[in-house]
Amino acid sequence: MKKSPQRFDAANRSGSVSRRSSMHRREKSGSGQDAAEGDSRRSVIPESNEVGNGALLRWMFQFIKPVKFYAIITLVWVIAVVIVEARTVDQAGRAFNAVQNLPADYRFEGGLPDWFKGSDALAGEVVRAIGTLLLLALGMLVSRYMLEMARARWSMNMVFHIRQAVYDKLQRVGFAFHDTVPTGQLINRALSDLQNVRMFIQNSLLQSIEIVLSVIAYMTLILTKSPWLALLAIVPMPFWTGYILWFSRRAQPVAKAAMEAGDRNVSLITENIAGVHVVKAFATEKTEITRYNENSDEFMTRVLRRIRMHANFGPVIRGIGATSHLLMYLLGAILIIKTSGIKLGVGDLIVLSGAMGAILGRLQGVAGIAEQYQDAIVSARRLYEILAAPPTVPEAPNATPLPPGGGKVVFDRINFGYNPDKHVLRDIDLTVPAGSVVAIVGPTGAGKSTLVSLVARFYDPTSGSISIDDADLRTTTLDSLRTQVSFVFQETYLFSATVSQNIAYGRPDVTHGQIEAAARFAQAHEFIEKLPKGYDEMLGERGTNLSGGQRQRLAIARAIVTNPRVLILDDATASVDPETEDLIRRGMRFVMLGRTTFVIAHRISTVQRADMVIVIEAGRITQRGTHKQLMAMPGYYRDVALTQLDPDEPHANDQATTPRRPADESPSHIKRLRDEQAVTAAQNQARREQPSSDDV
Repeated sequence: MKKSPQRFDAANRSGSVSRRSSMHRREKSGSGQDAAEGDSRRSVIPESNEVGNGALLRWMFQFIKPVKFYAIITLVWVIAVVIVEARTVDQAGRAFNAVQNLPADYRFEGGLPDWFKGSDALAGEVVRAIGTLLLLALGMLVSRYMLEMARARWSMNMVFHIRQAVYDKLQRVGFAFHDTVPTGQLINRALSDLQNVRMFIQNSLLQSIEIVLSVIAYMTLILTKSPWLALLAIVPMPFWTGYILWFSRRAQPVAKAAMEAGDRNVSLITENIAGVHVVKAFATEKTEITRYNENSDEFMTRVLRRIRMHANFGPVIRGIGATSHLLMYLLGAILIIKTSGIKLGVGDLIVLSGAMGAILGRLQGVAGIAEQYQDAIVSARRLYEILAAPPTVPEAPNATPLPPGGGKVVFDRINFGYNPDKHVLRDIDLTVPAGSVVAIVGPTGAGKSTLVSLVARFYDPTSGSISIDDADLRTTTLDSLRTQVSFVFQETYLFSATVSQNIAYGRPDVTHGQIEAAARFAQAHEFIEKLPKGYDEMLGERGTNLSGGQRQRLAIARAIVTNPRVLILDDATASVDPETEDLIRRGMRFVMLGRTTFVIAHRISTVQRADMVIVIEAGRITQRGTHKQLMAMPGYYRDVALTQLDPDEPHANDQATTPRRPADESPSHIKRLRDEQAVTAAQNQARREQPSSDDV
């Protein structure tokens, strides 16, 4: 059974703006997410194929509601145009008949002014007929102009509201939706599919009403002249209807295939623009050009197939109409020359010709509506998948704001998987006291970023619950939660705005002093002051006019300025040098004081001072404790710590055969590299240990 689509109402949506990040893609790449992409896509995107064409039509026309005032004004002018036009055609026939009715030997004796004054009865009838015709023609021009103006206002306002609805939905759907649907496909749907739907709604409604009114008006006009001609005028309608229905069944799959190929083109362009540095770094320009050309060839093939189908459609529709028009002229000529029964005058034939031409012209517009309908139905299905997508993290109807507190976070038997059948996190039980600093370490793909993403409800756990200050996150409003949880992602995203606006992104109402204080804590104030316009410097797209470390420090300042209850640093200092990292760490001590902080890091130096360190391996917590406690027990943490703090230090099983390093040798390999004597000694030792040619 076909189901009805959800109602469109942009004004009644609730939720919070989702902030997109690629951190989740990193975790999923290590958890078998690619294999489950089809299942996850079905879980976040509604099955539009289950929605019938009639239901989609009703859903599309709900877009008229926000602009119904402009629609009504436009329809009034459509009605005015049809009435004035039909009246003009009829008056043209009356004028010709008035001239035809003048006697063959009629001569007006007075001058031209007297003739226009209608001093003669016959002349007065002709003058009145022509004068009325001129006034109607002028009225038709004015009404056409007003119709186009009203149509333009309606069109622009409807485009605004549809785009607003699409953009609003894209901001409110969860990460799971964005993880599933490619960016290029979303861009194409928000642009080309939106235009297809808009054009169909506007043109089909106006043209349909205009066609119905015109046919009624002109058929009535023809009927007053000759019932036989009126019957002949409706002959092509059954043929048109049958052909249009046959065409519709064939055209929709072809239109869908062309749009999907267009999606892939936009996706390729989007990915290559975003990854242009990688393309150039690996010199794969030719490979990418080949990929794009191959997809463009496929796109062109599908578009040409669609064009050929539509090219056959128009001539058939026009051929049926032209045949009917010619038959009307033939019958009209017979009625004029026959000697008995109904006779037509020249003016009547002109009226019939104009009326029939108008009817056929309007009915041929059905061909355009039918073509637009095929595109609009396919585009409506694709837009429906966005606008009717269920929220991946629904907000409870009775949700309440997050209660005040210090930021205590509790993970209670958490299991989670991007695909419910394949868990990324398993049996997570963790209590984080308010104001404490928790460091999370583990191998790539273990689930570190996934775990902290649950704190802000970017995703909901498959089972178990998460609470902040004893409030279950599922019972709190998303806005109140996400204003109290701030992220610093490893991959920083900056907007095309000023430095000040980027820092104040989460709280646009903060003062310049607060912005500067956050920048100082993030060790960003010094380089900002060196910019030509300082805090008013306009950043390029994604902050391309800054270095990676500078972008990262702005992201840290952006998180600090929101004054969150819970701060999450996802490998936030990975893009900065050790000296800057040390300065940031010192500044962050004041920021983290009394604030619950999660720190994901691969550098042991970043996590040494944490109140608690947890190790996640394969989605499970395998170790927990302080740095000192974990260093005293075997496991992943100690292995990584020994490797980073002293890579030359032998492991326990090597100590019997390998001499220990001198006590005065620096434990940090970074500091040893800066000691020229140490570097020289290491090079000499390497040469002595290198095997000679005889040994080989």
